[in-house]
Parts: sequence; structure tokens; C-alpha cells
Amino acid sequence: MTDREIRGVWIGLSGYTLWGLSPIFWKALNQVEAMDIVSWRVICTFIFVATCNSLLRFTRRGKVDHLPFLRNKLSILGGGLIGLNWGIFVWAVESERVVEASLGYFMNPLMNVFLGVVFLGEALRKAQWLAVTFAAAGVLWLTVSLNSFPWVSLTLAISFALYGLIRKVAPASPLQGLRVETSILLIPAVTFVVLRGNASENLTGDNATVILILLSGAVTGIPLLLFASSAKRIPLSILGILQYVTPTIQFLLGVFAYNETFDSNRLIGYSIIWSGLVIFALDSFRFASIQDTHEK
Repeated sequence: MTDREIRGVWIGLSGYTLWGLSPIFWKALNQVEAMDIVSWRVICTFIFVATCNSLLRFTRRGKVDHLPFLRNKLSILGGGLIGLNWGIFVWAVESERVVEASLGYFMNPLMNVFLGVVFLGEALRKAQWLAVTFAAAGVLWLTVSLNSFPWVSLTLAISFALYGLIRKVAPASPLQGLRVETSILLIPAVTFVVLRGNASENLTGDNATVILILLSGAVTGIPLLLFASSAKRIPLSILGILQYVTPTIQFLLGVFAYNETFDSNRLIGYSIIWSGLVIFALDSFRFASIQDTHEK
């Protein structure tokens, strides 16, 4: 592994670790309602991204790629999806469903594969079909045994996978794409804050709450920029394995830090899905190794 790739791994680990630890941040804001948090998150992320763009414009002497968001329909859709994902995740954290949220991000790689088949016409290898089958079986088990459809996990997995698909085909860098998406969400977020009429209450409460609200943009944007920087330096096969760091940390937080329910029925369902992920990860690593061998 080259020095560039080693740096990429550490950068990627940093981003995924921050994403994994993010429930701690949102839990600290539990005195603010979830929809208020999401609105402030959009506003502060927009400010964070605008600041990054300004710095980038300064360092590149004005040579920054401008992408009119009204022209980019894919990014408009991406804004709606990432807004939905943020809202469900923050609500899940505040509702003591961190473990359930983590399952959504465990399932995300398999959902990406499924969407690749449906929308991009990609062919699945036998091991990938087996992994997807395990995931479906796990979801079915959880639905039947708990008499409750795991909608939080599936909504997070589907919304983020669709968002990833759009980011894959949309003609915009991660930073520019996030600028477009937060621009789209900005007006609804500001409107919601105004209609709620509690903006002054949120921003004049205790100092810790105010600071956390103002930091929500950086907490959202920094892991994304680390991810984008890592993706440029390391193979997708390694990046794909690193992504399991996030839901693993979230799962451990939910079970051991927040004492969320994790009974035998959940253990069986999660184990079935995790088995599919192991098959998927091993197959992806083997396929990437074969490709590297052929290229050499």
C-alpha cells in the first residue's frame, strides 16, 4: 500500500468514526425537538459549506466550479433524500432507537448493490445475490418475530442508498453537491424555524445548546469532506470495508452506552443480516483482488 493510500485509509477512518460517534452529539441536543434540530442542521450546514466555498474560491483565485442548482434536477432530488435521512436519523437518536438506525447503515452496502441492478443494469455475482437474500431474510425475521416492520432501518438504508446513487451520477463534486442540496433545503428549514416561532428560545437558552446548534453544520460537513478526500486516495474495495466502522460504533453506543433493547429475536435477525454482510465483504474483497491481479 502506497503512502497516499495509507493517508487515505486514515482520513477515511476519521470520517467514518465521526459519523459513528455522531449519536453522542445529537443526544446532547435532546432538549431541542428533532425537527428543530434538522432545520438548524440544514441552516448551519449551508453556512459551513458556503464558508468552505469562499475559502476554496480564495485559495484558487476564483476558479471554483459553480453549479446552478435549479439546473441540476438530480441534486434537487438528492437534497430531499438527504433531508429525509437526516430527519429520520436525528429522530431515531432522540427516540432511543440508535441500534435500529445502525442496522440501516449496516444494510446500506447491500441496498447500493440492489439499486445498481435496478437503475444501472449491473449484474450481481452469486455471492452478492446470496448476501441480498440473507438481508431480506433478516428483515422478514425481525418483522415477524417483533410484529413490527423495521421501517427506521429500511428508510435510512433506502434514502442514503438513493442519495449515494444520485451523487454517483450527478455532475457535481461532494462539496458542490452539498451546497446545492443545502440550498434547496434552506428555504423550507428557515420557513419551519419562523413558523415554529422558537428560534430565539433555541438560540438564547443555555450556552451549551447554542454552541451545539452552531456546530451542527461542521459536524455534518467535516465527515463528508473527509470521506470525499479518502475516496480519491484509496480503492473502492477498501473504502467499502471501512464503511462498516460507522454502524458498528453506532450499534455499540446503542447497546452499551444507551442501554437500548437488544433481545434474542433482534440478535437472530441482526445475525442473519450480518452474515449477508460478511459474504458481501469477502466477495467484494476477493473480486477486487482478482481485478488488481489482472491489471498488473
